[in-house]
Amino acid sequence: MRVLAVLEEFLKRSDQFFANLAQEKDFETYFVNSNLAILLLSACYGATMGMYSGGLQIVYSAVKVPILILISLYLTVPSYYVLYSLIGGKRSLKQTVTLLLSGFTIMAIILLAFVPVNLFFIITTPRSSEAHSFTALLNIAIFTLGGFFALIYLIKGGKVLYKEPGEEWKPAFLVGSVILAFVGTQMAWVLRPFFNYYEFFIRPLESNFYTAVISLVSRFAGLAGAIIVLCGLIILAILFLSALIPSKRNLKPFEPPTSAG
Repeated sequence: MRVLAVLEEFLKRSDQFFANLAQEKDFETYFVNSNLAILLLSACYGATMGMYSGGLQIVYSAVKVPILILISLYLTVPSYYVLYSLIGGKRSLKQTVTLLLSGFTIMAIILLAFVPVNLFFIITTPRSSEAHSFTALLNIAIFTLGGFFALIYLIKGGKVLYKEPGEEWKPAFLVGSVILAFVGTQMAWVLRPFFNYYEFFIRPLESNFYTAVISLVSRFAGLAGAIIVLCGLIILAILFLSALIPSKRNLKPFEPPTSAG
């Protein structure tokens, strides 16, 4: 199975992939091709980000984005697996890693899909402080959207993979997702592939990701923009929880007793 075939299967034949995963088929194939897909697709997106500053930043960002995604993934694999195993999970570490890789591959596909949009704004936006803030926030929004759909994909896979009686995977998945969010944002802050003008690979550490985002939002759109961003994050959290928590089963309609005779 080639890289493009894996992408096609994850996108259009996810049920077949989840069935193979449950039956422990083609682990090595999925593992190798998923890692390659993440490397290639996220590098393309990173190179696009680096075009804002040009020069070495094109190469730097093309390297940083795959590092950001893969390190965030593999740092949080133990959290997912150990927490899941503690509450009765029966799936193997290979299955957990492969499922997480599929979700991050979906994220890389979404990043690639937004390359034309990102490139359009980079080309048509004049260089200024406000433009820098807007372009950085645009890319943070694209990463957030990609991460959101990756988690939704993982929820879909979890519902198929962890359906045996006694397999309580949702609490572990929720905690693991929170850990992943904090690890990913901190890793993004350390690497900072967001349109740097600097000639070195990693800028000196300062502040943190969250205060930097608040500063960008307030600089670009003021208090109203910060409120809109906060509302957007709340909506995404609600959608994520609604996908994770099943709706109540529909009650059977009331049927009045039939009269005797």
